Amino acid sequence: MSELISVVIPVYNSANFIDRCLSSVLCQTYTNLEIILVDDGSKDDSLKLCEEYAKKDSRVKVLHKENGGSSTARNMGIRATSGSFIGFIDSDDYIEPDMYESLMKVYEKHPDAVMAQMQSVNVSDGGERVSGPFKDSGEIVFLSTHEMLRQLLTHVGDSSFCTKLIRADYMKKFEFPEGRLNEDFRLLIEMLPGINGVYSYEKIGYNIVLRDGSNSRNVFKPLFYNSLIENSDFAYEMCMRDYPDLSVEAKRFWLFQRLDFLLHIPVGEMKKNEVCRSILKDLKENREEIKTNPIFSKKERRNLKILATVPYLGKRTHAVIMFFKRLLGKA
Repeated sequence: MSELISVVIPVYNSANFIDRCLSSVLCQTYTNLEIILVDDGSKDDSLKLCEEYAKKDSRVKVLHKENGGSSTARNMGIRATSGSFIGFIDSDDYIEPDMYESLMKVYEKHPDAVMAQMQSVNVSDGGERVSGPFKDSGEIVFLSTHEMLRQLLTHVGDSSFCTKLIRADYMKKFEFPEGRLNEDFRLLIEMLPGINGVYSYEKIGYNIVLRDGSNSRNVFKPLFYNSLIENSDFAYEMCMRDYPDLSVEAKRFWLFQRLDFLLHIPVGEMKKNEVCRSILKDLKENREEIKTNPIFSKKERRNLKILATVPYLGKRTHAVIMFFKRLLGKA
């Protein structure tokens, strides 16, 4: 297959790692690429570096905008694409040399495919693998929309758009939600009902670089955790309406995201945080579900029971435990 692939890369203060990212794209074994760099109001030399790459390789195009977040940058990039397929990369990550060739093989073997994905791994700044991949069989596996949703609801599925390649005519029907985080998950569950499923190539293609200062879930960021709750509400309502046979998974997901919120919010902010107060009410009203839902692990069920019964004491105890674990290097 020789169709043009458009790769959208939002760039914000990426001067220290843009070379690694772009080098991994420009050396792809699949060469028919259009690389759209969207500078999102960077304050460092990112824009200058992007423009230098555009001078060296005609496949590189550079757009510039005021800072508005990665979703606004991605949406701007999508509108500028001219390829038959669209992929995404985060500017601090990098891809394997054959990622797009491998993904195009999926479309060659399965012309009905609308969305294909590869596996990702977490790596250190030095390139050492920290974790992943989830699957590495080397096989191309079809995940129906139902199965993909089930995997997402049970936290084993991959919601990232960076591991995926999507037919442009379908991708352009949607936009990433702006002004919020956890946007990949939200958009993906909006898109899935319109297709039969996702072809998953169980082979490593994408490298997620874990670095200091990255978007860590160990720090409570209200926008991120509020988005988690909003998206869990959306997913739950969608599944109960359109996929009722996933009700157990949907309810577990809905409660788990609330647990995640509570485990990260500082104790001192709990009583004054409106979302937190609403979550504590949800837990009290769903004590029976917490006891009986078969998908919860013992640890998850225990934490939910404690927070539903003695939330402030439970949170303080958890905070103390996590403090000593971090102190001992076990967190």
